[in-house]
Amino acid sequence: MTRYFKLSAVAAAALLAAPAFAATAVDANAEFDTGYQNHGNGVIQGGRIETNISGKGTNGDFFVAGRGTLILGSSGSAGADDAWVQFGNSVVDLKMVRFEAADLWPTPGDVFRMSSLYTLNTLRGRATYAGPAGTNDRFHAAITANIAPGTSLEVGIVEKKDVSTSPAVGLSPAGAGGAKGIRPSVAFAAGPVSARLGFETGKVADGATATASFTGFGGWVSAGVAPDVTVRANFSSGKVKFGAGDLKTSAILLGVDVMGANISFETGKNKQGGVDTKNTDIFAAYAIPLFGVKGATFQPALGYQKLKVGSGATVNNSKVGFRVHYDF
Repeated sequence: MTRYFKLSAVAAAALLAAPAFAATAVDANAEFDTGYQNHGNGVIQGGRIETNISGKGTNGDFFVAGRGTLILGSSGSAGADDAWVQFGNSVVDLKMVRFEAADLWPTPGDVFRMSSLYTLNTLRGRATYAGPAGTNDRFHAAITANIAPGTSLEVGIVEKKDVSTSPAVGLSPAGAGGAKGIRPSVAFAAGPVSARLGFETGKVADGATATASFTGFGGWVSAGVAPDVTVRANFSSGKVKFGAGDLKTSAILLGVDVMGANISFETGKNKQGGVDTKNTDIFAAYAIPLFGVKGATFQPALGYQKLKVGSGATVNNSKVGFRVHYDF
């Protein structure tokens, strides 16, 4: 496996070092939002400017592509989002370095989503963990094969030398920083129905100096039931084998999209050491053209979250807020 990783890295370096194979495309967009949230947050505001540099070259059915994304945040932060190379043909291709693999928990209209559920994205990618002395000891690659009309298989591989020193613990959307393993998924599309099913398994940090094994599975299905009306459902189940007691998690999402408006309901539960944490989320948004300017929209959005922890000495936390999101 290590040998394969090294050969893949050499192949990518050779491709990137080759003479320019296509004109470079540059594009940019901006996203900003403002709103209000309770629990002491008050008025909130944020946003970012995204600049993308990409290119793609072809030779018959074969292609080589690459993309880099610079993010400038409203807080004054700066960083990279995408930084990947991809090559192959219409049957199979390989993507490597910094990217996001297929989404196993899509959430249209998540302008104000406050969920802390397990969403099958622990090994999806774009890890932020840096290794010793500023190096990045993480490898991420995904092979995609179009195995039949409307059907494709993606197999993602994440490798790290030392998971235990990473900041992430357990199964969460932020878990990519402290995890390694394999993540296969299969996508289907037939008429108005589409779906993706998959699982991920590997090692995560246990919060101390060791690692814990984990497994999660699930996916989503969506269907167009009428013109401009789509219904969708997501489901997930996961388990982490900690020494102090296994963590078990499950979740579902039900949503509907109607002519630019969408609403979703999520609910799930984490259980560890006999303590249950129940999470309920509702979020909705409506995309409206802004002054008729092409590519410009604003989205009024609402979000609600309720957490219920344990029994007896129960802790209930409810969060609610609204936000207006601008996209140019």
